[in-house]
Amino acid sequence: MKDLRIVIPAYNEEEGIGDVITRILKTCPEAELIVVNDCSIDKTAQIARDLGASVIDNTSNLNYGGALKVGFSQKTTPERIIKYFAFIDADGTYPPEKIPELYNLCNAGNYDIIVGSRFLGHNVGMPIIRRVGNKIFAALISVYTEEKITDSASGLRVFNVALLPQLKDLPNGLNFTPAMSVTALFAGFTYAEIPIDYAKRTGNSKLSGIKDGYRFLKVIMDATRKYRPLLFYCTLGLPFTLVDYIVKLFTRTKLQNG
Repeated sequence: MKDLRIVIPAYNEEEGIGDVITRILKTCPEAELIVVNDCSIDKTAQIARDLGASVIDNTSNLNYGGALKVGFSQKTTPERIIKYFAFIDADGTYPPEKIPELYNLCNAGNYDIIVGSRFLGHNVGMPIIRRVGNKIFAALISVYTEEKITDSASGLRVFNVALLPQLKDLPNGLNFTPAMSVTALFAGFTYAEIPIDYAKRTGNSKLSGIKDGYRFLKVIMDATRKYRPLLFYCTLGLPFTLVDYIVKLFTRTKLQNG
């Protein structure tokens, strides 16, 4: 696994990151591990350093997707050539022990991206409203890309370095993961899912159900409009475009009124 880099985006995750790093080091001792500290004000960075992880300290908060991009873009030592990337959350919800299985499937050459699906395994950590939303988003992506997926927003993935150019323009927020899924599928990369268990998180969630749910929907619809415009406008395109216009108008008016 010397050709694998594992990136952990972390913002105030002192309660969970130590256990996640310890399990990664035990499971993937040869992989390169980078923690991107996204301006945490707790002990996240210190815990990561004490455990031997390489830590990148962002000078401003770049959010989940932005932190991942920082981790992906770091240069490595001359003796290490990175061919695959993995990422996992710092909150203890995802099982690091599954990373070798995802990596091996990618390394076998059959797939460009492998996603750990929380809906194919034992899922106890996801509230009902998020569960319903994620299933809707996965169904939309399946319809628009004609590739069956079950989990569009999983935060446990391994992918080939060839995908990197597709990721640079993706959003910096939590909607990075559904944007990655739909973009990879539209761009023709081979994609597969394996079952993973999903646990209750440690610490406080950064996800806002309504706000982030809308952002998830927006990246799916924007990608469909870009890659398959006829399908977009023949289905949910027109009502979505109207709603998106209203949201932008409301946001602009609110900013102008202070």
